[in-house]
Amino acid sequence: MNIAQAFQETVVRGDHQGMIDLLKKYEQSSKLSVNERGWVYWNVSDGYALLREPELLYANHRAFFEWGKENLSPEQLHWIVSDSTQALSLSLGNYFDHWIDWYQYASDHAPKLDTNRGARFESHRALGGSLWVLERYSEMDSVLENLNQLIQEDDSWSNILFARITYNKQRLVYLYHAGDFAGVEALVNETMDWIDEINDGALRISRKDEVVGSWEDINVSRNSQRDINIALNNLACILTDIERYEESVNLFIQIQERGHHMNAYGFSKWIYSIWKTRGTEAVKDALAVNASYEIADLVKHTPKLLEIKG
Repeated sequence: MNIAQAFQETVVRGDHQGMIDLLKKYEQSSKLSVNERGWVYWNVSDGYALLREPELLYANHRAFFEWGKENLSPEQLHWIVSDSTQALSLSLGNYFDHWIDWYQYASDHAPKLDTNRGARFESHRALGGSLWVLERYSEMDSVLENLNQLIQEDDSWSNILFARITYNKQRLVYLYHAGDFAGVEALVNETMDWIDEINDGALRISRKDEVVGSWEDINVSRNSQRDINIALNNLACILTDIERYEESVNLFIQIQERGHHMNAYGFSKWIYSIWKTRGTEAVKDALAVNASYEIADLVKHTPKLLEIKG
């Protein structure tokens, strides 16, 4: 069994510590290429992030950054700051501002090339999404501008649809919390119009999965039907959060018609939007049709569902 197969087995099992141990042993027993060592650094950090070990995560990721400055090609620097789970787990130990520093270094030193656009996108997406989760909304503006500039680089980029959905989603959060409700209205209308024009026939059903955390995985284009459905699901969740309940309900219906199965988090947002727009009886109907979840299962994701009576 090669290292990629052994690594994948730990991922499938959810054995985060086993994955870390495997990669550290691999690192010590083999002469690694730059990309292989970057892959090890990235996934050791990911393991610590999933274990919610911010101190160990910070130590490894700081080493990743220092090593990367000396060994990665400049175009690969955004690889270091490409994952929001890692960024958010650092916040548990008050290390999040170091992530911002690493991101800024990558933004200052990485060239803007076609060959690293995917990684740059993931880097901007990770920081913007993390600032949103941490409710540091006022700091999202510069990251959103970086994301917008990236989208403007090439209209024919294979990842352009996923990137636009992501940008609009994060910008809606920013505008809502800035109190710019006219801006929210305009952007929601614009977004819903071009979502209606998405041509599924032009999208692959799925894409080849690269080894998790590799440069190829981070720099990939998310242009399959599955990727777009996930992006639309996430957008629909945001529409609930920013009180655009009617659009949220309609978008959730669209993605279900496209064959997407919602997880409990997304389903809880859909149910809440149904309740806000159609009332308790409509909620009961939706729950009856989708018997996988009960209200009690959904409240932990959307506590406001406790307000539903009857």
